[in-house]
Amino acid sequence: MKIKCLKCNDIIESLSKHDFKYCKCKACFIDGGSEYTRIGGDFKVICIVKEDGTEEVLQKV
Repeated sequence: MKIKCLKCNDIIESLSKHDFKYCKCKACFIDGGSEYTRIGGDFKVICIVKEDGTEEVLQKV
């Protein structure tokens, strides 16, 4: 799974277990690879990037 930070427009992906990644501005993070998915930070600026390239805002403002 990939996420996009709406604050800095960075797209990040965790590729393996314990592969913790922050976006450039450190407003959000992703961890877990395909083992588990953990997303955190400011949920108002997190957008899920789906396999087909479409995006879904995690939390409506």
